[in-house]
Amino acid sequence: MFEFKKANDEIGVISLVKRARITGEMSANFRKWQETVDLKSCSTVIVDGNNIEFIDSMGIAALISIYKTVSAKGSDLILVNLSEEIKKLLNTLRLDRLFIIKNCSVVEAIKDLC
Repeated sequence: MFEFKKANDEIGVISLVKRARITGEMSANFRKWQETVDLKSCSTVIVDGNNIEFIDSMGIAALISIYKTVSAKGSDLILVNLSEEIKKLLNTLRLDRLFIIKNCSVVEAIKDLC
């Protein structure tokens, strides 16, 4: 369901393999999955929101968990390809102050960092 790829030695990309709603059980599965990947070795982690149809409070908690993991090492969490609805939700919750939200593709975000 979830996929983690290294774009290079320092940039990791998290994405959903297929379109899904990040709610309840899916969020719990995501958190368990997150513990199996080495996010701490990345200077930047990009979350590709392309396949995220909807996100609830549990899904947001999962994003915050990723943020805590990467920021503990001084790394950045960048969210890309988010729907307008999800961007509005994150802005309303003022999480746009916590996450870096970019209006670009994963490829563009990686190019921007290199």
